[in-house]
Amino acid sequence: MFNIVFIILAIVLFGKLSRVNKSIKDIKEELTELKSGRTNFSQQSAVTPQSSENPLSQPISNNSSLYNIVPPVDTLVKPPKTESDLMVWFKENPLLKIGILMILVGFGWFVSYAFTHNWIGPAGRVTLGVFIGTIVTLFGTWRLRKNEVQGNALTILGTALIIISILAGDYYYHFFGSYVVLGVIFIVSLYTSFSAVAYSTEKLAVYGMFISLLAPFLSHTSSTDPVLLYLYLGIVSLTAIWISIARNWRSINLIGITGILIYSLPDIMSNSAVFNISKYFILFTVYGISLLYLCVGVWSLIQNKIKAETGDVYLAIVNTLILLGFTVTIVPEIYQSLTIALWMLIYAFSGFFVFTRTRNEKLFYIHALLSVLLLAIATSIELSGPTLVIAFAIESAIVIIASFIVTGNIRIAESFSIVLAVPFFMSLQSLMSNKWGSGILHSDFTVLALMAIILAGLGFFYKIHKVPESVNSRLNYIMFIVSSFYVYSLIWLSSHALMSNDDSAVFVSLLIFTIIGLGSHFYGLFNRNDILKKYGMAILILVVARLVLVDVWKMELVLRVITFIVLGIMFMSTAFISKSQKTEANLIQK
Repeated sequence: MFNIVFIILAIVLFGKLSRVNKSIKDIKEELTELKSGRTNFSQQSAVTPQSSENPLSQPISNNSSLYNIVPPVDTLVKPPKTESDLMVWFKENPLLKIGILMILVGFGWFVSYAFTHNWIGPAGRVTLGVFIGTIVTLFGTWRLRKNEVQGNALTILGTALIIISILAGDYYYHFFGSYVVLGVIFIVSLYTSFSAVAYSTEKLAVYGMFISLLAPFLSHTSSTDPVLLYLYLGIVSLTAIWISIARNWRSINLIGITGILIYSLPDIMSNSAVFNISKYFILFTVYGISLLYLCVGVWSLIQNKIKAETGDVYLAIVNTLILLGFTVTIVPEIYQSLTIALWMLIYAFSGFFVFTRTRNEKLFYIHALLSVLLLAIATSIELSGPTLVIAFAIESAIVIIASFIVTGNIRIAESFSIVLAVPFFMSLQSLMSNKWGSGILHSDFTVLALMAIILAGLGFFYKIHKVPESVNSRLNYIMFIVSSFYVYSLIWLSSHALMSNDDSAVFVSLLIFTIIGLGSHFYGLFNRNDILKKYGMAILILVVARLVLVDVWKMELVLRVITFIVLGIMFMSTAFISKSQKTEANLIQK
C-alpha cells in the first residue's frame, strides 16, 4: 500500500514540477523581451538631442527625455544569492537525479528480496548486476551526444553497478581473484576515460581517474603485490597523461600524482620491507612516472603559452617529494647524493627551459628552489658540521649569481637571497663553539670569515646591478650590515682567543668597534648617506651600552680608566667634526 501511495505522490510531484518549470521558462522569456525592448528604447533616447534646460520645466510627453531619469529595472533588483555547487548541480535537471536515486533504491530492494528468497543464484546475481550496469553505461554514453548532464549521470550509475557487482562476486562468493577485480575496474575506468575524451566532459574523466586509483585498494593488490601495484600506477599515470594532452585537462595530472603519493607514502614513511622485492623495478618505474609528469607539465605550459598556476606548483612539489622518498628508501647510501644531484640538474634545466620559452617567473622560482633543496639534501648526505655550513654558503652564493646570469633580472636574484637563511642560522653554532678557547685556526673561524666575505661580495654585486625601481633596492645595505655582524664576531672572539686577559680583549674590541662606528657615521654624514650615518650611530650606542651595563663592573681599575678616557676623547672629537660639517653646509647654502 505504501508503495502505491509513494508512486502516486511521485507522479503528482512530477506534474507539479513540470508546470513550475514551464512557468519559469515563460517568465524568463518575458523578461528577455522586456530587457531587449528597454535596451532599444534607451538607444533611441540616447540619439535624441538633450535639452540644456531643466527637464521638469518641459512638458511631459511620451518621447520626453524625462523618462531617462528613471533608473533601469536591473538596478532595482537585488542580485541573486550565490548557491553552493551541490545545489546548482542538483537544480540542473533535478528529476534525472531523483529518478536515478529511486532506481538505485528500487533495484536494491528488488535484489535484496530476490536474494532472500533464492530466486536468483549467486552467479546469476553477479551476472544480472554486470548486465544491467553495462546496459545503463552504454545508454549513458549514447546520451552524452545530446545531453551531457544525463549522459554523465547514467554512465556513472552504470559503471558503479558493474563495479559493485564484481566486488560482491569477489567478497561474498569468491568467484574472482584480486587480479580479475583489478582488471575489470581498470577496464571500466578506461572506458569511462575514453568516453570523457570523446565527448569532451571533464567531470567524467575525473570520475574515471578516481575509480582507477581506487581499484588497487578495492582489490587488495595494494598490500599483497607491490610490483603489480606500481606497474598498475604507471599504466594509470600514462592514461592520465594521455587525457591531459588530448583535452588539456591539467587537473587529471594532479589526481594521478596524488594517487601515487597516497599509495607510496605509507611504504616510504615506514621504510617498508615490500621494497626488498624487485625494489629496483619499483624505483625505475617511479622515476619514469615522475619524469613523465615533469615533462608533460613543462610541455603544457610551453605549448599552450599559459602562466603557471597553483596546480603546477603542487605537481612539482609532490613529484619532488615522491622522488626524494624513493631515493632515500631504495637507493644505496653511497649513491644517494649522486642520484639526488642528477634530479637537481633536471629540475634546474626544466625551470630554465620554461623561463626562456615563456618568461614564466613563477614556475622558474619553484623549479629553482626545488633544485636548491635537492642540492642541499645531496650535500647534507655527504658532509656535516662546519664543512656542511661552508658548502651551503658557497652553494647559496652560486645559486643567487646563477639566477641573475640565466634571467638577466636582478630582482629575481634578490628574491633568491632567501636561500642564505639556511647557512646563516647554521653558522650561529660557530659563535658558541668550544674551539675558540684553543686559538683561531679552526673550522669555525673559517665559517664566520667565509660568511662575512660572501655577504659582503653579494652586497657589492647588488649595488653594481641595483635597479632604482626594484622593491629590494636596498638589499645591498642589508648584506653589508649582516656581513659586519660576522666581522665584529670574529674581532671579539679572536681577541679573546689570542689575549690571556679578558679585559684587554674587551678594550681592544670596543676600541675597534668605536673606530668603525665613527668612520661609518661621518662617512654617511659627509656623503649624505642616512643609512651609513644611522648605522655608525647604532654601533656607538651599543658600545656605550656595553661599557655602562656590563664592562664597568668587571674591568680592572686601570683598564677601566684607560678605556673610558680613550673612548671619551674619541666621542668628544666628533663634536668638532660635526660643527665644521654644519658650518660648511651653511656656507654652501648661502
